[in-house]
Amino acid sequence: MSTSDLDSDSGEDMDAKPPVHPVPQMQGAFEESMMETLNESEDAEPEDRMSKVDSVSRRKMLLEQEQYERTVAGRWKQKPGEQFHPLWKLVAQISFGMHLLQQGLAKSDEEVIKLLQMHVNEIDGFLERTTEDFDLAQGDIDDRIRYLKLPLEHHSVFDTMLSERNFRTAIVEGNEKIEHIIDRTAAAMNDALKDVQKGLDATRELAKYLTRVDKQWDPRTEEHDSVYLAMIGNTEGWTRAFLTLQSKGNTLRRALVQLGGIVAEMQRRAAAASRKNLPQPLREFPKVSHETAARCST
Repeated sequence: MSTSDLDSDSGEDMDAKPPVHPVPQMQGAFEESMMETLNESEDAEPEDRMSKVDSVSRRKMLLEQEQYERTVAGRWKQKPGEQFHPLWKLVAQISFGMHLLQQGLAKSDEEVIKLLQMHVNEIDGFLERTTEDFDLAQGDIDDRIRYLKLPLEHHSVFDTMLSERNFRTAIVEGNEKIEHIIDRTAAAMNDALKDVQKGLDATRELAKYLTRVDKQWDPRTEEHDSVYLAMIGNTEGWTRAFLTLQSKGNTLRRALVQLGGIVAEMQRRAAAASRKNLPQPLREFPKVSHETAARCST
């Protein structure tokens, strides 16, 4: 929401003092978002290219990065120096926009409603993108579990195959790649779940505000009533979506633990087979006594 849309009819000087946010818990996030808006012309960033990258490409980038970085998180990554998460700042702007409509302070209701819809679309986009990433990761890990469980279900055959050195080497190298996939998936999952928790907390505060303001916003125009009811529906839908993502994260975490256990068991069997197939040390012959040597020489 631009600073011009925050102006009220009273002509309050926004540069002198930031407006008071209707949700005290969001005051800091709101002020930080305002500062970012004011500095956009000076520190304008290129369009978030990650928003146009599909989930398959994002996962490929995640797994192939030399070092783990939240590049694939795009604009939802909390940057160094930022005190508040992007989702908190976005919801702070949404609640303030609703406040402007309720108080009749906006210079243009139409512009505020447009910006509210833009912010709603952004949160919808975050939820859709995070759901895609979780579903793709879950499918990948489930496939690997099914594939790697087969040898262990026929462990006698697997152990026989491990007697071959080349097969053992292939298993060890394959396991190293899978451990890398587990580590990267877990790191991205944990970061995404932090985003989800921030979004859930912010949405719950927005829902409380909307419930409180309902009694104060009377009478309201038909257009305002439509906006209000739509925002109530959004908060309910977002809350369900965030909770679903938390459930998906917990399911993915359990799958990663299971896959890690399978890899560890394969490594254990490969190590045991390697020890079993070590070349036997040369057998030492009994030492010959001086007397025996003397007899053999005569």
